[in-house]
Amino acid sequence: PCTVFSVPGPVFLIEMFVLGHEQLQLAEEILKSFFPQSIKVYGCLFNINRGKPHNFEVIVDSWPDFKVILCRPKQREVADREGDFNMNSIFSRDEQSLKKLLGSPGVIDWSTFSLLAGVDLCHLEVVKELAASKNTPTRVGSVMLVMTLENSSQLKDDLDERTTELSLSQLCPCHAELVNKNWKYGGDRNSYNSVVSYISHHPSFCLLDESGKPVSWVLLYRHSALGLLYTLPEHRRKGYAKLLVKVMSKHLLSQGYPVYCFIEEENKISYQLFSSLGFNHKPDYRAVWLDLNSR
Repeated sequence: PCTVFSVPGPVFLIEMFVLGHEQLQLAEEILKSFFPQSIKVYGCLFNINRGKPHNFEVIVDSWPDFKVILCRPKQREVADREGDFNMNSIFSRDEQSLKKLLGSPGVIDWSTFSLLAGVDLCHLEVVKELAASKNTPTRVGSVMLVMTLENSSQLKDDLDERTTELSLSQLCPCHAELVNKNWKYGGDRNSYNSVVSYISHHPSFCLLDESGKPVSWVLLYRHSALGLLYTLPEHRRKGYAKLLVKVMSKHLLSQGYPVYCFIEEENKISYQLFSSLGFNHKPDYRAVWLDLNSR
């Protein structure tokens, strides 16, 4: 069942609901109606509902007709990238409901570093004003396009995995050091722990050279987005990344996963790659990664 908390607001009483097992399953279905805005939180729930390891607590402003849903860390300072960033994933249907929930005592710790991931750009100013009212500095880390692929018939590319002499395989934890070393957000022990978790519990694909070393790879985040796509410099311009995205996308679709990724607005190369494969985005939607305080 839901756990209901009533917390005093400045003028009125605000309720927030911590979702239980059955509610998480229903929330997953409800969120499908609000793609792509809801897809990050949907991806979190997709994995939670299938027994994947996680450190999420899912709260909503009302039930079952929620306007805001938030996946926040259940335990603080877990030794991985998500714990390091104190990452909160958010979907909101309107800015006033978002302001009410985030402003409620105990929902967000405004005194410490947190990352609000997936804030609708249309709601950004309201969140920044709320933070300012609590004397919390903010910084926009990234503004993202959400690229989605709804079905395999959208895939435009005719690349065949048999066209390369490299071997198609899945990553294993022994590859985590290599992946972490080449990850834009990696390089330390906490990010290494996240990479090990991604490889151990979620789909991944790579291309191996004759010695069995990965030269190109793609993984899946805990919110089910494609990520960590990388090709070693000496193996680039051979279509390996495009091939792996195609293979991963087909696999995810066959397993019922959402197929999507976040692309920074200024990353034209990644945008062109995913567009060429048939991924598309909603022109008027952007997702913002917003830092509260400094790390």
